[in-house]
Amino acid sequence: MRRVLTLQGATVVDWQAVRTTAADIAREAGAVLMHYYDRPHQETVKGNLADIVTEADPAAEAVIVSRLRAAFPDHHIIGEEGGGMGAPAAEASYFWHVDPLDGTSNFASNIPYFSVSLALAERSGRPLVSAVYHPVSGELFSAARGYGAWLNDRPIHVSATADLQKSMLCTGFPTDVATHPDNNLREWIHFLKLTRAVRRFGSAALDLCYVAAGRFDGFWESRIHSWDCLAGILCVLEAGGQASDYQGVESGALYSGQEIVASNGLIHAAMLEALRQALGMPQVFPV
Repeated sequence: MRRVLTLQGATVVDWQAVRTTAADIAREAGAVLMHYYDRPHQETVKGNLADIVTEADPAAEAVIVSRLRAAFPDHHIIGEEGGGMGAPAAEASYFWHVDPLDGTSNFASNIPYFSVSLALAERSGRPLVSAVYHPVSGELFSAARGYGAWLNDRPIHVSATADLQKSMLCTGFPTDVATHPDNNLREWIHFLKLTRAVRRFGSAALDLCYVAAGRFDGFWESRIHSWDCLAGILCVLEAGGQASDYQGVESGALYSGQEIVASNGLIHAAMLEALRQALGMPQVFPV
């Protein structure tokens, strides 16, 4: 349950208490996913054959929404499998961006790389609290703005890799990669030539948390959604890293998932320059 403090007549939210609540909800939803994991699944196609939902997605989301509405009745909830839940958007100051199963394709094939992702944000999209849970390993990544990022009960920090050529990056591809010209293939090929390696694991939320934990040095992707990335972005920022859009700005394009570059900060300018070269973008940021 959220705790509040009152200072000189103003209400101040205890963000650490909110982080604890979000972590508990993520773990509960993760237990739902594990109930369905490692068995045949019922799949429903959304946009195309690569964009699917399993029976576990709505089951986990139902738990999340129920818990969030009970704990934060004045918050609005934006979910991948639904939307417009909780308090009316016009009346809410805070918004939860929820992905009950980030990495559904992996889950549907019983590949153990998927997560539950919850992020609390301001109306502008700026994230305040996050929790990302990997139920297979039991790893819970969480953050609260101004309080650092955590893996279970220990603080985490980004890597110290300062050379793009020595870096390990990660990314993802849109579900319409076969038909949309903005499909990340140019960027993938370009980064392959400039780095130690590039990985594609299939859960943007977890990928970003791996950057926060120093396992990856950087991440980029475009054309995803706020519920895929906001929680991980906050973990990167609170772990000492940097996150921006492709122009180097912490903007609405970043918060919405339209353009994401996240790194340890040391290779951020080099990543932006590589994207500029790959996409033929004008140079409008320092390198």
